[in-house]
Amino acid sequence: MTSWRRAVPDWPRRRYNTFTGTNSWREWRTAWGDLIAPGRADPDAIRGFEAALARAAGCRQAFSFGAGRMGLYLLLQALDLKRGDEVILPGFTCVVVPNALAYLGVRPVFVDVDPVTFNMDPALVERAISPRTRAIYLQHSFGVSCRAEELKRLATRHGLRLIEDAAHSLGALHQGRPHGSWGDVSFFSTDRTKVINTHLGGAVATSDDALALRLAELQRQTPFPSATLVRRVLLSFLAEFFWYAPSRLWLGRPIVSVLRRLGLLFYWTDEPFVELPAGYPYPVRLSAAQARIGTSQLAGLPPNLAHRRRLAGWLEQRIGWYGAALPDPLEDQAWLRYSFLVEDRAEFDRRLRARFDVPFWFTSVLYGRERDLELLGYQPGSCPVAEKVARHIVNLPTHLRISPAALEELWSEHGVWIQGQVRRVAELPA
Repeated sequence: MTSWRRAVPDWPRRRYNTFTGTNSWREWRTAWGDLIAPGRADPDAIRGFEAALARAAGCRQAFSFGAGRMGLYLLLQALDLKRGDEVILPGFTCVVVPNALAYLGVRPVFVDVDPVTFNMDPALVERAISPRTRAIYLQHSFGVSCRAEELKRLATRHGLRLIEDAAHSLGALHQGRPHGSWGDVSFFSTDRTKVINTHLGGAVATSDDALALRLAELQRQTPFPSATLVRRVLLSFLAEFFWYAPSRLWLGRPIVSVLRRLGLLFYWTDEPFVELPAGYPYPVRLSAAQARIGTSQLAGLPPNLAHRRRLAGWLEQRIGWYGAALPDPLEDQAWLRYSFLVEDRAEFDRRLRARFDVPFWFTSVLYGRERDLELLGYQPGSCPVAEKVARHIVNLPTHLRISPAALEELWSEHGVWIQGQVRRVAELPA
């Protein structure tokens, strides 16, 4: 009995997590059908998904791949970036972003972030431009718009390419324009933690015809995943959707962990790498089975976003983190997560753990790598705001499995404490 309690510490109660929160039972049944015949070719399914994503991004064309990070790696090639070229990045991002640059020998130049929106500060970008700069990287952290119009003006004035990272923000608007349409080229992630979920996956979008031709050629040269790999991806999707439901998560966590150790499930694991991964095909294309799930997810994007905005609005009324710092109305954001800073993150985690199984983003300035950041060109101390944010940030998920009642219960138990814990960057110790 003691060993069982260690393996399953939470016992039957509703718990909430960040994964598979946007999917439906219909998609689960579709995935079961594809699990039986994972290798079947269906170019129409892929083209349909790409066309629907392009519309959501406000772009003329989109090209799907096995991950958003793979799309980034390939769009850097489409932009003809060479070894030694520089790209200006926010000093608060996922490690897979500088990884993609490192695989091609492109040098990242990190710039500090706004202390409220956690997006790159345009006022600092111009100082970072050098004769070797070829592009500015525009990121909408946690689904909240960055000041894209200012970055676009800077890029135009200096003759630079603008790469838009909309991995967190599919469906959001900035000044009435969809995220994905501000850059020369943009990319999206559709993995299990994002606005829509195909377990793994991503896409690149553009309205630049010359770039589209290069991306189409790069996509043609990219292999599809093997039938075995697709089967593992689908099994992972099926397992997480079923076992990560709030009523089953207490038991689902150990079950999924066992399935993963047995090698039945599949996830990309290239976060620690600074050279092109060799342990599995990289890059690969998105499978037709995932495209079918993605098309269904895109059809449900409006109610998905409406739910996220409702929860974010509820939290904003009580926490008030963003306020006037939001560059657009609250209802224009994607709200992948509602993020803010607290004084004592460990205690915040302890208080939430009974009901929310939520790993916080980004607890490192290059999330996914906690040490040896110099290997990817980041010099400790160079982005002090981002470093302080990484030590104190917390975030709450907003997907469809997070009910208003769940937040109300959280607030009734801990709301007063949470309000007392909220801190601005200037109020936190160095």
